[in-house]
Amino acid sequence: MKLPGGSAVKYLKILVFILIITIIGYSFYSQQYLLTCFMLFFLIYFGYICWKKEEYRKTSNFNRRALYGSNIVLFFIFLIFMRLVQIQIFEREFFQNKVMGQINKTDILSGNRGTIYDSTGKRLAFNKNIYTVGINPSAIYDRTNTMNGIVQILNQDFIIKDKAVLLEEIKRGYEAGRKYKVVAKNITEREKEQLDAIVKKYGLTGHEIRFDRNIERTYYKNDVYDNIVGFIGYNYKSNSEKIGLFGLEREYEKYLKQKVLQRQNFYTRGRSIKLPIAKEFIRMNLNGNNIYTTIDNEIQFILSEELKKKFLSSKSDEAYGLVMDPNNGKILGAASFTTNKNKALRNPLFQNQFEPGSTFKPIVVASAMDGKLITKDTLFDVGNGRITKYGHTIRESSRSTRGVLNTQEVLKRSSNVGMVLIGDKFTDAEFEHYLKKFGLYDKTGVDFPGEIKPYTVPYKKWHGLKKSTMAFGQGIVVTPIQLITAFSAVINGGVLYKPYLVEKITDESDIIIRRNIPTQVRRVVSEDISRQLRGILEDVVADGTARRGQVEGYRVGGKTGTAQLSGKGGYLKDNYLASFIGFFPADKPKYVILVMFLKPKGETIFEKYGGATAAPVFADIVKRITKTKNILSQDISNITEIKEVKSGEANGFVDIEMPDLTGFSPKDVIYIFKNTDIEIKIEGAGLVDKQFPAAGTSLEDVKEVRIILK
Repeated sequence: MKLPGGSAVKYLKILVFILIITIIGYSFYSQQYLLTCFMLFFLIYFGYICWKKEEYRKTSNFNRRALYGSNIVLFFIFLIFMRLVQIQIFEREFFQNKVMGQINKTDILSGNRGTIYDSTGKRLAFNKNIYTVGINPSAIYDRTNTMNGIVQILNQDFIIKDKAVLLEEIKRGYEAGRKYKVVAKNITEREKEQLDAIVKKYGLTGHEIRFDRNIERTYYKNDVYDNIVGFIGYNYKSNSEKIGLFGLEREYEKYLKQKVLQRQNFYTRGRSIKLPIAKEFIRMNLNGNNIYTTIDNEIQFILSEELKKKFLSSKSDEAYGLVMDPNNGKILGAASFTTNKNKALRNPLFQNQFEPGSTFKPIVVASAMDGKLITKDTLFDVGNGRITKYGHTIRESSRSTRGVLNTQEVLKRSSNVGMVLIGDKFTDAEFEHYLKKFGLYDKTGVDFPGEIKPYTVPYKKWHGLKKSTMAFGQGIVVTPIQLITAFSAVINGGVLYKPYLVEKITDESDIIIRRNIPTQVRRVVSEDISRQLRGILEDVVADGTARRGQVEGYRVGGKTGTAQLSGKGGYLKDNYLASFIGFFPADKPKYVILVMFLKPKGETIFEKYGGATAAPVFADIVKRITKTKNILSQDISNITEIKEVKSGEANGFVDIEMPDLTGFSPKDVIYIFKNTDIEIKIEGAGLVDKQFPAAGTSLEDVKEVRIILK
C-alpha cells in the first residue's frame, strides 16, 4: 500500500528530527560538545525550513527563489557561526597558544657576578662583557636595506671570519630556511658599540640580528692571586652555569653569585617592538655582592716576588709565604710556588701539613713559662749536646751548643736538647692542654674552602718519645696557617685570633651586608709572658741563629726552623723544610711573616737551613714593606723625638739639637724635617756623608740644612 506523497514527506521529516535528536543525545553523552552544538543549531535551522514550507508554496516564483537563496546564505552564515564557536569556545586554548607563541618571548635577565677587591679597593676579580653576534638568514633578504647593513657589519676589522665565506654561508642558510647563523664571537663592549651604530643606521631589527651577552671573569695578576681568589667554572651541579670552584670564589659563592630572572614579554611578530601591557614588574637587583679582602696588594706583591726569587735560586721543590696582622688575624699576603706542574687543586697554605721544626719552639717555651714551669732564666744542662730518651739519642744541630743554658739561650741557640728538658717539665696532659689552647687540635676556621684538621692523637696514646720530639717541632704536623696563627698568639699579647681573608661584603650600592670582625678565640698566655717572648725572639735575631733576618734600623724578632723531612723508612737525609717566622716592630708587632722552602738545594748543608735560606727572605720582605708603608726605622723614630737641652742655667732657655744624619737616605732626612720651616738642600747621590750644621748644633735660628751624599 502506498502512502500519499505528503505523508511520506511528513514521516521523513519526523525521522530526520529523531535522527538529529539521537545524534545530539549521543554526542552530549560522549562529551563531544562541538558536535552537540552543531546538531542543535542544525535542528533549529531544519525546523525553521520546515516552518517556512507553507509560505514557500503560497508565494510567487520570484519570492520563492529569493527565499531559497536567503536560506542558502543563512546556511553558510550558520557554518561560519559554528566555526567561530569552534575557535572561540572549543579550541580557544589551542589558538590562544598559537597567538602567544608568535608574540610572546621569554627574556632571561641576569646580573653580574660580584667583584672581589683587595683591602685598598683594587679589583682582583671582575666581569667583562663579551658578545656573540648572530643573524637570521631567512629574514635578511626581506628588505634591501637589511642586507646592506649586514655587509657593513661583516666588513668590520674585528670580524675575523672570511667575508666571502660568510656571505656564501648566509645565502645557503637563507635557501635552507635557517633562523640563526653565528658571524662573530668574543666581541668586546667597545666593538659592540660600533655594531650598534650600524644596526641603528640601517634599521636592523632583533628578528634580523641579535647580540648574545656572555660574562667573562677576569682576574688581576692571576699568577699572584690564583691560589687565593680562585676561579669559576662548570661542575655536575652547576646546570650549565659557571659557579665558584676554588678559593674565595667558592667560599663566598652564595654572596658573589648573580641572580637569573625569567620574564614573559610581548613583542610584535618581528620582535622589533615590545608591546605595552598593564602588568607591572618590580625592578630587582640581579647583581652579586662585592667582596673586600684583607689582602694588601702591595704586601702581596712584595711577598710573592721575594718568595719566588728565593724559590728559583734555591731550586726548592715548593715555597710558602704568609703575612698576617697578629693583632686581629687579618691575612695581608699569601703566596705559594711549586715545581709540580700537575699540582692538585689545593692551596698548601691551608691544606698541606708539615713538621715545623724549630719555629715551633717559641710556642712550647711560652706554654712552659705561662704554666710557671720555667722562667726565662731557668738553667738547663745540655751536657755535650746529646740526650737519650727511650733508647733514642737526640742531638744538637750545632756542635758548639754545650754546657748550661738558660731559657733565653735555649731559643737563641735553638737547642734541641734544651727543648727536650723543657718538655720534661710538662706532664703529657699539660702538654696536650697547651697544644689545644694554641688551636693545634682544631681547624683555625679561616674562610677558605678545604682547610684540613690537624692530625692529632690523644695524649693517652702517645709513645714515650712523642712529647720530647714535639718539644723541638718534630712528631707534630701543622699547616702554615695553623703555625702562624699559633705563633701570633705568642707575640701579640697572648690572644689567639681566628684568621680571615675577607673584610666585608657590600651590595652594588656599597651598603655593607656582612662584616668579618676580629674574633678572639681565647687567651693563651698572659701579656707579661708574651712581652718576655718578644724580647727573647728579638735577641734570637740580634745575636742568635736568625742573624740573617736582621733589618738595619728596625727592631725585629723571629725564629728559624730546619725540619728534616720524613719518608716511608724514617727521616730523609739532607732533605729539609727550611723556614723562618718573624715579626716587626718587635715592641709592638704589626706584621708577622712566615716563609718556608721545601727541599732547598745547596752546595753545603748550611745552605739548606732556615737561617741561610728563609731568614734573608724575611729581611728583604721587611725592608720593602717599611719603604712601601713609610714605616720609620727605629733610629729615625728616636731622632724625630724633640731633644730638649738647657743652654744655660741663668735663663733656663730650652733648645733643640741638630741630629746626626750620617748614613741616612735623603728620603729619611726630608721626613725628619717635614714639620719644620727648615729648607733642605741636597748634593750628590747615595747616603748622607756630611751635614751642615753639624750634629749637636742648636736649631733655634737655622733656616737651612745642607747635606752631602756619597
